[in-house]
Amino acid sequence: RCTRSWSQTMKSVLKSAIFFTLASSALVLSGCASFKAAAPGDPLEPINRGVFSFNNTFDHYLFKPIAKGYDAAVPAPVKTGVSNVFQNASDAQSIVSDALQLKGAKLGDDLGRVMINTTFGLGGLFDLATPMGIERGNEDIGQTLGYWGLGAGPYLMVPFLGPSSARDSVGRYADGKIDPISNVSSVPVRNSLMGARVVDARVGLFPAEALMKQAALDRYTFMRSAYLQRRQSLVLDGKRPKDE
Repeated sequence: RCTRSWSQTMKSVLKSAIFFTLASSALVLSGCASFKAAAPGDPLEPINRGVFSFNNTFDHYLFKPIAKGYDAAVPAPVKTGVSNVFQNASDAQSIVSDALQLKGAKLGDDLGRVMINTTFGLGGLFDLATPMGIERGNEDIGQTLGYWGLGAGPYLMVPFLGPSSARDSVGRYADGKIDPISNVSSVPVRNSLMGARVVDARVGLFPAEALMKQAALDRYTFMRSAYLQRRQSLVLDGKRPKDE
């Protein structure tokens, strides 16, 4: 019964994802024909640029100062432990996508990582699996949808969350349903963990932010190109597209 319920749930998620992505693509393409400046794959570019500007302002005055304060005040070993805990939760979340893509090797690696780091690594504080040569699967539902042939759809700049696509937005919602941290029963603990994860992720973006400032005349275009290329690479597991 549990297996049938799980199968029905995942089928429902995949069907909803496909419908949402196709509906979003049709709506965007039909409603944005007047956006002459829009680049291919980004029919909402004028709106996306506005959201990009809003996100930058929010980040500059609130988010980045908090992340910089955390980075400066917290000792490096503690920050490493915090990052390891969140990465361990991500590895657990990745197991579902490994199974949906029928990637047995990645499934075994992620299962091994979670078991080792959760037990011997004290809940993920210590990453013992990486030195043992167990690679991280790094899969998510957005990649799973792409793996089974669903296109990315229109590029989207999401308020507060940053770059995405119609497909990845659906995937992000589905990932939230299976995220160990978002399923913590205690609301105060859950909110504290989610807030800490966001700050930890922002600290991890400092090197990429510095690179973007040095390399990009148009930061929006640079971010869009980098995001779409990275997501395509993840969907294809680093392989080149067949048409190339």
